[in-house]
Amino acid sequence: MANASGINQFLATPDPRQRTSFFATYTYLTYAILDKGSGPTPIAARGVGGTLTLNPNGTYQKHLILTANGSTIPFDQTGRFTFSGNKISFFYTDKKGESRTDQGSFLLRNRLLTLTIQGFPAGNYSTYTLQAQ
Repeated sequence: MANASGINQFLATPDPRQRTSFFATYTYLTYAILDKGSGPTPIAARGVGGTLTLNPNGTYQKHLILTANGSTIPFDQTGRFTFSGNKISFFYTDKKGESRTDQGSFLLRNRLLTLTIQGFPAGNYSTYTLQAQ
C-alpha cells in the first residue's frame, strides 16, 4: 500500500508466528519524551496507564492515561497502522479533522513492546514501553 508520500508500506500481515505475540492488547508501563530543547535526557511521565490494541486487520485503539497535577489526562485515538521490518506507522485523524501520521520503530521481546515514535522538531522522540495482556 502506498501512503501519501508514495512510500510503499505493508498492512499488518506478519508471518503466522507473530500473530499471537504481536497482535494483542498491551498495557502502558512507561512513557518518556526526549525534547532536545530541554536537555539530552528523556523525561519520564508519571502516572502512565491505559491500553493499546493492535488488531490483525491493521486497526488500532489507543487509550493512554497520564496523571499530572492531581488530575487524569486521557489520550484516546483510533486509526490504522502499518509496519515493515521494525518500522511502524500510525495513521489517524486529529481533533481538528486533519490526517496525521506518527512514525517510528518497535521492538517486541518477551511480551514487552517498546515503541519509539519520532517527534517534532526532528531529533525529538517519545518512547513507550507496553506489556502484552
